[in-house]
This record gives sequence, C-alpha cells and structure tokens, in this order.
Amino acid sequence: MRARLAAESAAQVLLLTATWLVVDSALRGASSGIVSAGRTAFTVIGLLVLTRFSRSPAAGGYRWGQVVLLAGTGVTAYTMLSTVAIAQAGPALPSLVLALAPAVVLAAESVLGRTWPPLATIAGTAVAIIGAILYVLPRLAGSLGGGVVLGTVCAVAAMLSMACYGLAFARVNRGYSGPTAPRILPVFAWGTVPLALWAGGDVTTGERAGWAAIGLLAFLGIVIYVPAYLVQHRIILAAGAAYSALLGLAVPPLVGVSSAALGLGPWPTSPQVVGMILTLGGMAPVILRRSRGVRMRD
Repeated sequence: MRARLAAESAAQVLLLTATWLVVDSALRGASSGIVSAGRTAFTVIGLLVLTRFSRSPAAGGYRWGQVVLLAGTGVTAYTMLSTVAIAQAGPALPSLVLALAPAVVLAAESVLGRTWPPLATIAGTAVAIIGAILYVLPRLAGSLGGGVVLGTVCAVAAMLSMACYGLAFARVNRGYSGPTAPRILPVFAWGTVPLALWAGGDVTTGERAGWAAIGLLAFLGIVIYVPAYLVQHRIILAAGAAYSALLGLAVPPLVGVSSAALGLGPWPTSPQVVGMILTLGGMAPVILRRSRGVRMRD
C-alpha cells in the first residue's frame, strides 16, 4: 500500500498543479464567478456519470446538516473567499497564508483525536511549511493589491474553511470503504448552487464566456478536477486531512516551474529553489511514515 499511496500522492500534486494552469487560461475568457461556477458544474457532471456506474447511492447516508457543512466549507466558502483574497491582495499573499494549513489541520487532528503526532511528522511538517514560505516570500514584492487587509482576512478564512472541510469529511466518512464519487457528488452539487448565483450576477452585469472558455472549463471540470478530487478524498480517508494538506505545499513550486517552462513566468530564484528543496525534504519523512500500514480505497 506504500507504493499506491506514494503514486496517488504524486497524482494529487500533479493534477492540482494542472488545475492552476488551466484556470489561469480560462480566466482570460470569462469572469471569476463564471469560471468558479462553470468548473464546479462540469465536475458535478463528471461525478454524476461515475456515480451512475457505481454500486452506492449518491447521498450515501449523509444527513442534511453534514451536506450543508461540507458543501459550504469545502466548495462554496473556499472558492469565494480564495477568489476575493486573490482579487484584493494578489496571488502571493493568499499562497503564503494557505501554506499554514498543514500546521492548522495537524493541530486540529491532534486535539480531536487526543493524540500527540510523532516527532518526525511535526518536524517534517514544520520544515515543509518553512520551505513553502521561503518560496512564496520573493513573490510578495510588487504583487500586493490595494486591499491587503481584506485580502488577508479572506485568505485566512479560506484556509480555515478548507481545514474544517478536510477534518469534517474525514470524520463524517470514517469507516467508509466504497466508491468515492458517490460520497463527494452531493457535496459538490449543493456547493455549486451559490456559485451559480454568483455567476448569474456576473451575467446580469454583461459578463460572458466564449466557447473557448467553456471548452476549457469542461476539460478542467471533467478531465482534471474529477480525478483530482477523487484522489484527494481517497487520500483524506486513508491518510488523514493533515497529510492531504501537506501535499498541497508542493503545488505552488510546481506551478511556478511549469509556468516558467511554458514561458508564462520567470524561473524560480535561488531562495525559491532553497524553499522548494526544504518543502520536498520536509514532506518526504511524513509521506514515508504515513504510508506504513495505510489502506487505500478503490
């Protein structure tokens, strides 16, 4: 199971990296509201198709309160708050705030589980976070928008919202071993409703999405986000929310390198390279330790 967890961990990082690159392209042809609602709506379509071929019901025993909590924190609130944070303060500051998510989730897991994490996990997570911060810091210069205070508040709220979602999803689905698509379909379906209203507001102000943008959103939602979310949620159930959050630290550096390779941005500076090395070095012992005895779901 160690090899499978490592493979799915790498897949999660690569798929999430691809989402950032495709979203950037889609935003050039549509508003933030339309892109946010569109990509999630196409994700729901993909999950619905997969659920039709699974042997478990879509709702899977969720109570209404659980669906509202998961949809509200993991889909609606996180999408809206992170989008506003980027719009107000630029992309670098929210990335810096989100780098603290693994520490928050790890602490919350420890409190809820009444257990102290292994020293290797604490040290590895700390080193990885320091590396992520070192990577993001050089990007702050000249990138902050005019609404730094509001952007910071929204970034912190987005980070806490996603942390709450990961912890809640793991606890609500504890012991579940069936297909993943039916478990996340109702979450994303209900989470899309407020986003659709946001997109509708953009349309009333004259915003439109061209066919190229719609095609990108369909590709993003069905081809990239569906497998990304399936892998991400399998990892949350198998290895925990803190482990999944830690994997997210590898995404910004990989996005930076990929953007540079595609000619969309500059290559990482020397301090950023050091940050990347620290991030990967800190993640390695956590991944190796967590992979022992983990049972991956189908």
